[in-house]
Amino acid sequence: MNLRLLLSASVLCALPSLASAQQARELPPIVAESDEVQLLGQTDIDEAAIAARRNASPNALGALNGAPGYASQSNGGISSLPVVRGLADDRILTTIDGAVATAFCPNHMNPTSSYIQAGRLARVTLMPTLAPVSAGGDNIGGVIALDSAPPAFTTSGVDRFGRAGVNYRSVAQGWGANLSAGVANEQLSLGYDAAYAYAENYRRGDGAQVRSTQFESYDQALTLGARSAQGDLLTLRVGRAFVPYEGFPTQRMDMTQNTSVFAGLAYERELSWGEIRAALNWRDVDHEMNFLRDKGGGSGANMPMISEGQDLSALFSVRNLTIEGLGVVAAGAEVFQTRLDDYWPPVAGSMMMGPNTYININDGERDRYAVWGEWTARPAPQWTTSAGFRYEHVETNAGDVQAYSPMLSMMNPDANAASAFNALEHARQDDNIDVNLTAQWRPNEDAVYEFGITRKTRSPNLYERYTWGVGDMSSSMTSFAGDANAYVGDIGLDPEVAHSIAASAEFTGANRRSSLLVSIYHTWVTDYIDADFVRGLPNGFVQLRFANHDAALYGFEMSGRSELGDAGNLGQFALAGAIAYTHGENQDTGDALYHIAPITGRVTLEQRVGRWSNSLELEFVGEKDRINDLRHEPQTGAYTLAHLRTNAQFGSMRLDLGVDNLFDADYASPLGGVSFGDYRHAGGGAQPIYPLPGPGRSFNIGLSVEF
Repeated sequence: MNLRLLLSASVLCALPSLASAQQARELPPIVAESDEVQLLGQTDIDEAAIAARRNASPNALGALNGAPGYASQSNGGISSLPVVRGLADDRILTTIDGAVATAFCPNHMNPTSSYIQAGRLARVTLMPTLAPVSAGGDNIGGVIALDSAPPAFTTSGVDRFGRAGVNYRSVAQGWGANLSAGVANEQLSLGYDAAYAYAENYRRGDGAQVRSTQFESYDQALTLGARSAQGDLLTLRVGRAFVPYEGFPTQRMDMTQNTSVFAGLAYERELSWGEIRAALNWRDVDHEMNFLRDKGGGSGANMPMISEGQDLSALFSVRNLTIEGLGVVAAGAEVFQTRLDDYWPPVAGSMMMGPNTYININDGERDRYAVWGEWTARPAPQWTTSAGFRYEHVETNAGDVQAYSPMLSMMNPDANAASAFNALEHARQDDNIDVNLTAQWRPNEDAVYEFGITRKTRSPNLYERYTWGVGDMSSSMTSFAGDANAYVGDIGLDPEVAHSIAASAEFTGANRRSSLLVSIYHTWVTDYIDADFVRGLPNGFVQLRFANHDAALYGFEMSGRSELGDAGNLGQFALAGAIAYTHGENQDTGDALYHIAPITGRVTLEQRVGRWSNSLELEFVGEKDRINDLRHEPQTGAYTLAHLRTNAQFGSMRLDLGVDNLFDADYASPLGGVSFGDYRHAGGGAQPIYPLPGPGRSFNIGLSVEF
C-alpha cells in the first residue's frame, strides 16, 4: 500500500511544477479523410467526455454509461462485460486500437476492455446493430472501438508534450494515477502512456462491504509514430497490462494474476485514388484464478487454475476508393489466430484435485480467415446508401484432455467425461456470411432517417465448444454469466446467425439548439447459444450445457438534448435525456433471455458558468421482474440514483469533482448477477443468495495537468 500511495503522491506533487512548465504547441494527430457514413445510432465519446468520467471508475467501458442502447454486466472492477441492445460479451466485438483480444478465462475475467484503463483512453465508439462489415466480424450485436491517442507531430521543430493526473474514489478507498508524455517533430513521434488503479471492497448504500470487489491494475504502453511527406503513417505500439489481483463478486473464483504483453504495427497511406491500411497485432496472456481472502484464500482454500493464450492477427484493406459513377468502394482481408491452454495444477494433499493436472482445454485453436467489401453511394442528393458483404472461414480444434484422476468412480465423473470427449472428433469448421444494407435519407437540414437490415454471424468460442467437465466442481468453473451456476461445453454447437432490422430518425431544432434521436430494432437469432438444463447442484444452483436455440430481441431508444439558454450570471443551461427498453426471449422455451435490462432512463441538467461545467444527472432503472428461470436469475427492484459532477479548467490544470449515488441509495443492478462473494464470505451452504448490490455514495476527485 505504501508503494501505491507513493506513486499517487509523487504525481500529485509534480502537478504544480508541470503546470508552470512551458506549454507545448498543438500537435494535431493525423486523421484520414473518410467517406464512410456514420450511423445515426452510433455513439462517439471524445477525450474530454472520457476525462469527465474516468474519476468514477478506471473501467474503460464506463465511458459508455448512459449511451443509448448500452448496458453493463457486472464482472470485476475493471472487467465489466458490454451489453448492447440485449446482446452481451462475445456477441459484441470490442477492439483496442483496432486489435482484437480474446478472453482467455473460463469466467471471462479478462475481456478485451480490461487491457486498457480509462486513463489511457482517447476515444470510444459504439456501433450497434447496423455496424458496417468493415468494422469487424465474428459478432452479432455491434462493435465497440476503444482507442488510445494516435501519434502526434509538430508543424515545425521538436516539442515535448504530456499530461499527468491523480484521482480518488471514496466508496472503495480507490486511488488512481495516469501519465502521458512524449516528444515529437514533423516526422517522428514517441509517446508513453501509463495508468494505475487500486480499490478495496466498495460499500453498498447501507454501509456494508460488498465482498470480492477489490482490485489493483497497472497499464502502460509505448507508441512510436513515423510519417512521410507523401502521406505514409507507420505506428508501432508495445505495452504491458498487469493485474496482480482482482475480485469477482459474481464468480466462484477470483483473479490472482493476469499479465498481458502486446505489440501492434499499423501502416496507413493516403493516395490520390484512396487509402491503404495494414496492421499486424500480437498479444500474449498469462492468467491465473484462485481464491482471494473473501472466498477463503489465505486460510486454506486453494485451487489454482491457469490459462495461457496468444492472439495474432493481420489485416489489410483499401478504403475510400472513389469510382466515378459508382460511389466509394472499400475491401479488405483479415487473418486471426488464437491459441489457448487452460489447465489446473494438482493441489497437494487433496484427494479430489490430484494427483494429475486437470486439462480443461489442451492446445485450443480458433482461426478466422475473412474477406469483405463495402460500397457506399449517393444515388440522389438526399440519399446515401451502403452495402457490405463479409465472408469468414472459422476453424476450431483442441487436443485430448484429462481429469485430476483417471480412476473411474461415482465421485469422479470427470474421468468418464474425459474419455468420452477424447473419443470425439474435435475439429470444427464454420463458413460464416455477414451482409449489411443501410440507407439514409435527409429530406431537409432538420431531419435525417436511417433504415437498415443485416445478417451477422458469430462462431462459438473455445470454452463454449470444448469445456467438458461434468463434475460439480469442474463444471462450476466455467461461467460467463455471473450466475454462479455450472456450464458444460458442446463440440457440436453451430454459429449464431442474427438477422436484424433497424430504423432511426434524428430531428434538429432551429439553429441546432435541440435534437431528438429515436431508434427501433428487431433481431432474430438462429442457433443463439443459450443453455439446457442438465441437473441440479447443491444449494439451489444448476448445471447447464451450452446449447443452440432460436431467440428474438426487440426494443427502442430515445435520446435528446436542448439548449435552454443563457441565464446571465448563472451561466448557460442545457437539458439532456435518454430512455431505452429491450425485450429478449428464447423462442424455443418461451423463457426470458438472461441479463436483459428493464426500462432505463437518464435526465441530465447541465450548466456552464465561467470556467466551471456542472451537471446533475438522474438515473432511472425499472423493476426487473421478467427473469431467466433456467438460471434462477434474481429479480431486482426499481430505483433512482442522482449523480452530481463539476469540473473546471485553470490554464493547463483541470479539476474534477463528483458525487455518485448522491443520496446513498441501497439497490441491486439488474445486470449485476448474484453476490457470490458475499454468499461465500457468510459461509455459503443453504442460505439464500442475493443479487449483487450496487455501490453506495462515492465522493470522487480528480486533478490533472497538461504540459
